[in-house]
Amino acid sequence: MARGRVAALAVLAVVAALAPLDMSGSERARAVAVCAGAVALQILLAWIPIRWPKRLLAAVDVALVVDALVIGLLALLSGGADSLALWLLPVFCLAITLVLTIWPGVKALILSALVLGWVVWVEEPAVSLSESAGPLVLAVAIVVIAGTAGPVNERELEESKKRMQALHTASVSFTGAEDDEALTAIAEDTARALLPGWQVDVRRGGEESTTERQWRADGRAFVELPVLGRRNEDGSEQALGAITASRPLVRLGPTVVRRDAVLELRMLAGALSAALVQRDLLRRLEHLSMSDPLTGLGNRRAFDEALEVEMARARRAGGSMGVVILDVDHFKQVNDRHGHQAGDDALVTVARVLAQEARAEDRACRIGGEEFALVLPGADDTAAAAVAERVRRAVEDAAAEPAGVTVSLGVAASRGDDPRGLLESADARLYVAKEAGRNRVVAS
Repeated sequence: MARGRVAALAVLAVVAALAPLDMSGSERARAVAVCAGAVALQILLAWIPIRWPKRLLAAVDVALVVDALVIGLLALLSGGADSLALWLLPVFCLAITLVLTIWPGVKALILSALVLGWVVWVEEPAVSLSESAGPLVLAVAIVVIAGTAGPVNERELEESKKRMQALHTASVSFTGAEDDEALTAIAEDTARALLPGWQVDVRRGGEESTTERQWRADGRAFVELPVLGRRNEDGSEQALGAITASRPLVRLGPTVVRRDAVLELRMLAGALSAALVQRDLLRRLEHLSMSDPLTGLGNRRAFDEALEVEMARARRAGGSMGVVILDVDHFKQVNDRHGHQAGDDALVTVARVLAQEARAEDRACRIGGEEFALVLPGADDTAAAAVAERVRRAVEDAAAEPAGVTVSLGVAASRGDDPRGLLESADARLYVAKEAGRNRVVAS
């Protein structure tokens, strides 16, 4: 505020020096000197709290006195009780009340009354104070209005700050949410903080409306904001869900929710939308990193991860798990005789059979060029061999044209104690199946 005072005093000095007022040269010089002296004092008063922080309040009070004295001296030099300088008193009171609080504003008002009385007394004792009280009356009105509105504005700013903080916290929390349910819970809690007293529901799904709505029904007021995702191919926006709030009707009127609350809900819906789109994108990227692009089965990374998880589970539970490794018979000849498209068709056929014949809890993967694997949780040697034989027959029956496709399969089971040994056993039995003529299962 000291900078503002210095700037205002500098402007007054320029006005006193150049404005066409009814002042003599000496009066102009004294007015400029008053402003210059006040500038020096205000600079000193601004420095004192920096050097002695405990003197801050005293420095503020002295600065108020300096401001009031400057206005009084300028009034005496430019017309006394009729001077336009006295109309700086309301401006002085307004600035103090708005920048500080109502109590400094009251001090400024008291100083203004003293200055006005001093100017009237010095100029002409016969002049009635009531005849020159216009600036003081305006100053009183300003302090009352500004002092009353100030706390209200402060409360509104504080509430707005809390709501912005809630939105910021939600945005940060969205990033660390574990799943979509956690995202929904965070959004609901934040919406309740933005709309105290409202019942809030955050829904997920693509069947929601893509437009904002406000309506009344069954004695309640409703507001609904869509959570929009990426645009569809036709350019229309995709609805990922909606935020709906309602409360009982308490008064008549067209507005069911304040405008700034709608803006804040839009910000929340936007943040939730960004979090959902990002989560969906991460899921897709994760799926791509774990799947084979040709067959849609899991890739080698997915197989290794599934094997590790199921081995640990079998070890904890004391159960067993099986692995089937299979290879497309004479795959190189299929490629050489019928082309790479026929080879791809053969791989897709085997993948489709694996997806159909595997149990719901099994994991089918393509782990090499023409090599596939099945992870069979809870399966012993017998159960794993039965699944492998079922797969072998189904592939043979599928007989992808123009080349008949068969597979050789090696089966092994473990109780979760030796994953490397399990794979080596399945690989060795696959080799035995191929050496024995192919299109067969070797389980022991």
